[in-house]
Amino acid sequence: MYTLFWSTRTAAFMPDAVLSLAGVAFDRHLVKRTNGRVDDTEFSKISPMQQIPALLMPDGSVLCESVAISLAVAERHPEAGVLPPAGTQDRALVYRWMMHMVCNIYEPDLRYSYSDRYTTDPNGQQGIKQASAERMDRSFDVVEAELKDGPWFLGDTMTVLDIHLAAYACWHFDTPSLLQRTPKIAGICTNIRKHAVVGPLFELYNMRDLDFLA
Repeated sequence: MYTLFWSTRTAAFMPDAVLSLAGVAFDRHLVKRTNGRVDDTEFSKISPMQQIPALLMPDGSVLCESVAISLAVAERHPEAGVLPPAGTQDRALVYRWMMHMVCNIYEPDLRYSYSDRYTTDPNGQQGIKQASAERMDRSFDVVEAELKDGPWFLGDTMTVLDIHLAAYACWHFDTPSLLQRTPKIAGICTNIRKHAVVGPLFELYNMRDLDFLA
């Protein structure tokens, strides 16, 4: 049995989606947060950085970092159907774009949303937010330029890339504006939001930012 440590509007959404698609048994353990910060002493024993998510594995070990958890679960449970076969070009593309999004979209989003955590100078926070917004938008544009005409990131088959991309779009500082200028990303987000398994998780995680696409 897996235990997923989660909270609303966090990156636990992505491994939750992979676990749900695989149809494996897992428990959700809600982590207490106060004003957006983890306020849960017990969780620090699970995740030294106090970052959500964390996944307690059946053997008692712990995985942290949403990308690592998503990829590990997808590899262990190929029945989820969200990871191309090992050694293929599509698998390599998953690795490339997962790293692009976590480094160039997710991290700047954190800097934008929690600029006070990235400087000791309160007067510098607005500059951090502006630079982060520009970095995010440029990185989304790179994704949009590379996408094909298929319904999903890599074409005809949904992968972990689509799950992560939709979540990051939810956390953009202006989701409607983003998706208006990136129609291919908007198409993927629409498909994910309507997905029979993944779609309901947007409500569970209080990520209603894509509802206007329905």
